[in-house]
Amino acid sequence: MSESDPLFEYVSEVLGFDFKDARPVEPPAVPPPAAVQRMVERCAGAFSRSGRERVVLLGLGSGAVAETLAGRLPVGSLLVCEQNLGLARSLLTAGRLLWSRPGQEGEPPAARLAVDSSPWALLMLLDRCGVVPGEVMVLPNPELPPAEKARMRLLELLLTRCEPFVAPPGPLLGGAPDSPMPKISAAAILSPDEPGLPEFLAQLPPWLLELAIVWDAEVIPDVQVPRHFPVWQTARPLERDFAAQRNLMLAACRGDFVLYLDADEGFCLEDWAALPGLCAAPDVCGWLFPRVTPYPNIDRALTGFGLWPDLQLRLFRRTEDLRFFNAVHERLTGLCGRQALALDMELLHMSRLRKSDAELRRKLRGFDEAGTGAVRHALSPEYPSVPRGLLRRRGQEEPAAQRCLLLPPELG
Repeated sequence: MSESDPLFEYVSEVLGFDFKDARPVEPPAVPPPAAVQRMVERCAGAFSRSGRERVVLLGLGSGAVAETLAGRLPVGSLLVCEQNLGLARSLLTAGRLLWSRPGQEGEPPAARLAVDSSPWALLMLLDRCGVVPGEVMVLPNPELPPAEKARMRLLELLLTRCEPFVAPPGPLLGGAPDSPMPKISAAAILSPDEPGLPEFLAQLPPWLLELAIVWDAEVIPDVQVPRHFPVWQTARPLERDFAAQRNLMLAACRGDFVLYLDADEGFCLEDWAALPGLCAAPDVCGWLFPRVTPYPNIDRALTGFGLWPDLQLRLFRRTEDLRFFNAVHERLTGLCGRQALALDMELLHMSRLRKSDAELRRKLRGFDEAGTGAVRHALSPEYPSVPRGLLRRRGQEEPAAQRCLLLPPELG
């Protein structure tokens, strides 16, 4: 591993875990040398004509085109993405990914490799490497059969159709003096015995319009709630229906925007201060935040297999058409407009540090029961994790400016 290449460290950690979804597979046969050369010539020619400084190759295939391109293009101009962890592990074992390793003296690799089963994780990893959607050339690996190219389609869509923009800093971060504070209703469904409940409530800033709480209980518990803003509370047993609880919570909100969190979630002070600026962004109806789960300690975070960025839609414009569906893993419908991703903010998910394994398994059993057997959750004794610093954008000169991506309309 090399500290000079965080992406290499991330990939090494993810590929080092023998999860069932990442068992080695038989890699595709290497095409004949003449075929590889023709593919590489087409890719290199298209890249040269594009005028772009970097190219993202989607898919490893046999590794032959990626390896040859890495030796053909300028160092640092090629990034390769792969979602099939089993294939990447097999190619690594076979010695076909040597081009992605940093040199012994810290020299950069010929090309860089991003591996994760989640296309959103790959998007975020590329962002951390300075890749801006729309400013990089995107090429599906010509080795891939149509089915494999289709599997990479979402990542291709994100890299070519997302629109980067910077959200206004907002009144709490030196925005325009006359910019009004948006009316944001905070909302949550809570259990009275939730670990860390005082910390969750204490983080809520005084500038919020209100707080709406639906307690999973027969009566409203004697819990000290914030006094900086109005607090609406009711009690209703969950009864294996998270959507019903969310809809009751939503009906109590009166703000122009709703921010809902779980009891084991929260933002740091800087990100709380950035939220009003997001609300000022025009044409955005909902905001997704990367959710980071610290584990096994506060300085490391779970990664790989969809564990990061674990995007969560938690801030949205309130309209009469909004409604949650699905008893478990509930989904918000009725949003009118485009959604955006806040690249530099982190929704901290403290569940693994606040709950014991027994408490977590009990919670997962509750999810299974709410799903009536349609989903099954398991708690692994070990997960890949990396230093949290690897997941943050480095060298950001304007911390008050929130870099964002407006997502393609078809993902709304």
